[in-house]
Amino acid sequence: MRRGDTVILAAGDFPRSGGAAWRLLASAKRVVACDSAADAYRRRFGRWPTVAVGDMDSAKVAASSGCRVVRMDGQDDNDLAKAVAYCFSKGWKAPVILGACGKREDHAIGNVFRALEFGLEIVTDFGRFVPMCGRKIFRVSPGAAVSVFAPDTTTHMTSRGLEWPLDGVSFRNLYCATLNRATSSRVTLTADRPVSVFICQS
Repeated sequence: MRRGDTVILAAGDFPRSGGAAWRLLASAKRVVACDSAADAYRRRFGRWPTVAVGDMDSAKVAASSGCRVVRMDGQDDNDLAKAVAYCFSKGWKAPVILGACGKREDHAIGNVFRALEFGLEIVTDFGRFVPMCGRKIFRVSPGAAVSVFAPDTTTHMTSRGLEWPLDGVSFRNLYCATLNRATSSRVTLTADRPVSVFICQS
């Protein structure tokens, strides 16, 4: 499946017009909106998303809209987790998550680590959170900010193309590998545990 065929629109800050997240949203084959994000999508694009998922306590999707409404009750998972579960049930295995940050910092932090758990990428107005485990090469702008969040303190990493190498770093907390910088257009990272890498777009 091509990246961006399916996007999940969470109910955080709506992507800014013209940005990378906006372009993904505007060109997506399918838009799966989390509850009230369906209304926000309609206000911006003049049409309803493909699907609205959640407990539907906020969205006001018209019965004649053509948007499929999938109600999932229960407080054990938030609407983003419910939207991901719906996409996976349909075989849409690589949805990109938009609107995951902004409005409430607790939701933003939770969404970043839920996305890591699901192995899904988040694109924001400022960059992207990319989950990885193993070896991955990132194409970046030289000087771009790069931050790594490793929930497992036993994580071992190596890096090439960063100003401050990650080889032998002790991940004693979530923020000890943040605010790094790319020294070339290619950054190569390896990790033996799942980590979330934030690449700031220029």
